[in-house]
Amino acid sequence: MEEHVEQAGLAGPPAELPALVAGRYRPVRLLGRGGMGVVYEAEDTRLGRRVAVKMLTAVEGLTAQDAAWERFQREARALARIEHPGVVTLYDNGVHDGTPYLVMQVLDGTSLAELVLHSGPLPVPAACTVALGIAEALEAGHHKGVVHRDVKPSNVGTTRGGRVVLQDFGLARLAGEAAITRTGALIGTPQFMAPEAMRGVLPGPAADWYGLGACVFLMLTGELPFGQTADVGAIMERALGDGIRPLTGTGGLPQSLAGLVDELCRQDPERRLVDPRVVRDTLVPLTYGGTQTLADLVKRHVRDEAVDAVHEAAGPPADAPADADEEAPEYVWAEAHLPEQRHHDALDPATLSDVTRRIVLGSMTPQAALSRQREAVGLVLRGQLREAAQTLSVVVPVCLSKLGPDHPTTLTSQYWQAVCLARLGAGGEALDLLSRVNRRVSPRLDGTTGDDDRLPR
Repeated sequence: MEEHVEQAGLAGPPAELPALVAGRYRPVRLLGRGGMGVVYEAEDTRLGRRVAVKMLTAVEGLTAQDAAWERFQREARALARIEHPGVVTLYDNGVHDGTPYLVMQVLDGTSLAELVLHSGPLPVPAACTVALGIAEALEAGHHKGVVHRDVKPSNVGTTRGGRVVLQDFGLARLAGEAAITRTGALIGTPQFMAPEAMRGVLPGPAADWYGLGACVFLMLTGELPFGQTADVGAIMERALGDGIRPLTGTGGLPQSLAGLVDELCRQDPERRLVDPRVVRDTLVPLTYGGTQTLADLVKRHVRDEAVDAVHEAAGPPADAPADADEEAPEYVWAEAHLPEQRHHDALDPATLSDVTRRIVLGSMTPQAALSRQREAVGLVLRGQLREAAQTLSVVVPVCLSKLGPDHPTTLTSQYWQAVCLARLGAGGEALDLLSRVNRRVSPRLDGTTGDDDRLPR
């Protein structure tokens, strides 16, 4: 498997990407990279809104005359017909310089993979709320004849309001299995891939329900279904051998829920539970308070992420740029110890945060930092706090390293970083950062530095 995920903000789009996609979408930062393509957060210059643009590089080289282009259009229309709050909204699609692209909504929150890494096993009501959200999204997609084919924690978005959104629905079919196979990309992640898909059988709806079961296993145990190993062969051997270990009989879990997971994770798709009504009837009674619990967990994760970024910025800057081609697998199967009150191991979805930050620190100019700062302020004002915090987590170290701690751009960036912390609920850290900023602000500051660099008063 060659699946890559990027969560840190870039100073701007990579050099090989045009300033505008299809003459309309201006990339702002990299959100993710995988076997089928790359995802950028971008500005829709016509409507003035933030969107996610996914470039399907696995099938680049299309022209409007290709039969594959008509198929791409047909599949995109099928996805657009899935109107459900639990399925990420598709706004637009097309081809840019021979590469198909999709334009989708940007979510304010984090992925289920990141949430479990940060929080450990989820409380049963929160886990059931996520599971119910995934199940309802799958039912909506299947009703329109669209199979997801890659249900996994990193494709499940959780928002600060407790909403659950399934992403990349039908992307494998949209891109075309033959084209993906030519690139050597594996359709799906072995830890969450149905056994029949591993055997080469074209995945059907039953494979999606297996993926749901594997995700619930992760949420309830904090453990990957087949252990923390990077050996794809070993994962497949276990998946096709004993399968995911049963949860029935596990202490502390409602047995109806444990039994549901076991039924969803059956190896034989003919014997696997695929009835959405049974799934709903089991989950709904267990979701009481789950939405609020989930929202609190996501908010805490986003807050802690922002606080950590401030502490990292206060440390010594990384001067050496990294190899721009350096990448990491979506999951690194090393042990990750959770907070002391939870004595469990969890998956560690490796990101390229540090790699990206080193690249940015070595290449971002002060003018680019100022530009990114302005974008971050706009994000704060629109309530997109995680995106703002991530952008500022890159801008502030650059300003400290290249402009110095007393420069107006540095101080203004730190001010807005403090605003982010305060709005995310980290009041103590926000006050501490503001006090550091105030100690450096000259009492003779009279506005001569220009409107763009002045601290709000």
